[in-house]
Amino acid sequence: MITGIDHIVIAVHSLSRAVDVYRGLGFSVVDGGKHPYGSYNALIGFADGSYIELLSFYEESPAHPWWALLHERGGGLIDFCMATDDIRSDLAAFRALGVDCGDLTGGGRARPDGYEVRWINNKVGGVWQGLIPFIIEDVTPREERLPRETAHANGVTGIHSLSLATDDAARLAGVMSAVLGVEGQAITDDAAGASGIRFDVGGHRLDYLAPDREDSPLAAHLAGKRAAPFSVSFRTAGEARRFGPEEAEGVRIELV
Repeated sequence: MITGIDHIVIAVHSLSRAVDVYRGLGFSVVDGGKHPYGSYNALIGFADGSYIELLSFYEESPAHPWWALLHERGGGLIDFCMATDDIRSDLAAFRALGVDCGDLTGGGRARPDGYEVRWINNKVGGVWQGLIPFIIEDVTPREERLPRETAHANGVTGIHSLSLATDDAARLAGVMSAVLGVEGQAITDDAAGASGIRFDVGGHRLDYLAPDREDSPLAAHLAGKRAAPFSVSFRTAGEARRFGPEEAEGVRIELV
């Protein structure tokens, strides 16, 4: 069963610049390490057990599933991962519903201290990418994958919600409802000129939103063929704030 958001993925052209940007936004950022398939990352961990992965590439990796999302679709908030306590059953459930899910494969990275973090996960492809989560199961202890620093100058304690832009919220909601075993809640977002369906899972929210107006920012997002995740909000014990894409490496962020 899926238990909540594990992490979100933000793809950037310059990892060092992104680290500076997010530190400037009040986040504590730590070096994550290198993957053996051309990418490397920095991490922002939260008290609720979720985290942000800032990801870039240290060598040309056109076969990497996120390479084109960065170099052809602009990067930014490109994907999200959800935690599960039964990865094989959840993978089978997604596939039974027609989702383009890759096989479970081994992943890993070498931390700066030399520790080899290992896990298994799938990838989601085609029209489903960035809308349906990929899922993960740890081989090494999960706490070894997570950043140990979870205190932030901006007071953020965890992920509140993830908004996903789509032209067909009902179809996606049907998939997520079947896998999660819960019904979604119909929602409207007047500010975004959108409506859709919300799921609450593990203390996090997933909002599948479709534009209702031509001037909706979601309509522009979809027309620009950007990656499906539209925005993310974080819980904070500090000041409520918003950061636009120009301030946060292409990501719309709200602190609530």
